[in-house]
Amino acid sequence: MTIKKLMVPFFEEETANSAFCAAATIAKEFKAHLDVVHIRQRISPSLPGNIYYPVAVTYVEENLEKLQKAADRNAVNLNRRFEKFCSDWSITVLQNTEHTDDKGATASWTDIEKDLPFHLAVRARVADVTVLARPSDPTPHYTMDLLEEAIFQSGRSVLIVGQQATITKFPETVMVAWDGGREAARAVHEALPLLRRAETVIVAAMGEIAFGAEAPESIAAYLRLHGVHANSVHSSLDKHEEAEELFLKRAKSESADLVVMGAYSHSRWREMVLGGFTRFMLRHTDIPVLMAH
Repeated sequence: MTIKKLMVPFFEEETANSAFCAAATIAKEFKAHLDVVHIRQRISPSLPGNIYYPVAVTYVEENLEKLQKAADRNAVNLNRRFEKFCSDWSITVLQNTEHTDDKGATASWTDIEKDLPFHLAVRARVADVTVLARPSDPTPHYTMDLLEEAIFQSGRSVLIVGQQATITKFPETVMVAWDGGREAARAVHEALPLLRRAETVIVAAMGEIAFGAEAPESIAAYLRLHGVHANSVHSSLDKHEEAEELFLKRAKSESADLVVMGAYSHSRWREMVLGGFTRFMLRHTDIPVLMAH
């Protein structure tokens, strides 16, 4: 199992740099292909019900033209950034069908108009990893929607980086969040190519894990069978401590370069209303996170 294709969606200039940087770092390590894609939201007119029909048509058409021109400018700017990134990173631009390992890391550019967030997840299904960057805080709702759609619907792992905390060198120390659940197991399996090449992998459980679930040492032993330098910790929680806060504190104390974790072991509705480990990490960590659902 290895990583041969990473999808890197470009939506805006603010997030393009950190996403490409992380993806390129990993692609260089695995001689992989970067599917850099600019997905424009499909623009379709809708007529306000309280406006006389001919007036509404004129109003919508005028604004559609402005929106289309703005979208075109954004696409041109993002394409220029893509070309500069590839030049700076010495990455060859070619189609993924032309990629071979002897070419090293390669990349391709696609500009398409589709329905978001649906098509983001659809395209991610034909990649090993999708790399997304959060914009500057506070994270807007539409960005969370894109992140969650990729996590829930792609069937693939999603690497999330920040503006400042991207990946500029291959992760040496990786922290795995373990609760014994299926999402955590899926995340570990998806991350195996990265974990094999890390110097240190720490499988960490915080507080009680599910009744009958395997302890963190069990998954650490499994990883060692795969040649991973893994050990485990299982920390108890004080009365007023939260598992996610303790985990993040431990990850920072270990100088973790990457966190691997399952996403949304509870329903999305429960996470939204009550909060949860996944949403906490999405909003509060400055460490890159690889998630799988």
